[in-house]
Amino acid sequence: MYFYLGEVQCILPQGQTTPEKCLSNPWHGKGFCEPNQYKAAIDRCEGGHKSCDLGIEIYKDLVKVLENCSESLRQWSLTSQRKIVQSKEFGTTKVTWIESIKAFEKLAERNDDITENIQHNVIDKMIAYKNSKYEKSFRRVIKVKEFEKDFKKIQKSWSELLDKINEAKQEFHHASHKLHQAKQSENVTKTDVSSTDEDKKKAKDNVAHYESVTERRKSTYSKLIKDMKEKQPDYEENMFKILSRTDDFERDRLNQFKSLFGALQEAVSIEKDTRHNEMSDLLKKAIDKYDINSDIQFFNQHYGRETKTKWPVFEDVHE
Repeated sequence: MYFYLGEVQCILPQGQTTPEKCLSNPWHGKGFCEPNQYKAAIDRCEGGHKSCDLGIEIYKDLVKVLENCSESLRQWSLTSQRKIVQSKEFGTTKVTWIESIKAFEKLAERNDDITENIQHNVIDKMIAYKNSKYEKSFRRVIKVKEFEKDFKKIQKSWSELLDKINEAKQEFHHASHKLHQAKQSENVTKTDVSSTDEDKKKAKDNVAHYESVTERRKSTYSKLIKDMKEKQPDYEENMFKILSRTDDFERDRLNQFKSLFGALQEAVSIEKDTRHNEMSDLLKKAIDKYDINSDIQFFNQHYGRETKTKWPVFEDVHE
């Protein structure tokens, strides 16, 4: 419920069953200094704690994926080498093929390095940060509880003032409505030929009564609005001071996340990765052993043109 007076908008505190509670973002579209809107800042702080848990969960999943990948690579290497050994391939081709397969095990070792870096430089640090930053008491983050307590303290008297304003508004509007009805009744009485002087006097007195009531309630209403305008700057300043503290609290978490993102980048960087160079060197050495002419010659020496063919000769019958 709200009303306008010039540029001033007064809003009653929202109940827990209002439609906004069903939305994904109930704080959108409202001013921060309105009743209970400070909960957007509280929700952000609590969301930071949940994001830490989410980050830990996600990167633990990544570690499992990398570990499974390493195991799969090693299993693939063993299986592939076995198949090549059992194949009909020979010579430098066989050697190069097997050694190039072994070289890819460096990918598994590289995954192991990445896994270790993510575990120590991302997950462990995120866990340590979460435990130190979001210390809990009775399932609530202590620092967040402090923010909420300070917001409530500042907003308590302000909410009471808004309640008085809305009550005064209702009384003023009700009195104005009664005055309007009294004036209409007086006009009818004046034009009614059957009305007695007593009826006319009662109608006039009734108008005077509601004029007096309306004026008093208007005065009360106006004074409360004036009082609100006088208190508004200090109220806003105090609310924004606490908001700034929550900003600093959240900024610290975001800086921590930025550091962790940098650690992730460092973990997968190829520039400083020795495994990548080792794999490249092993592949080069394996390929350098590859000698096509040697394999062709080997085949010809043992199975081809350099072997001695036994040609059939005429064999006479010996009795």
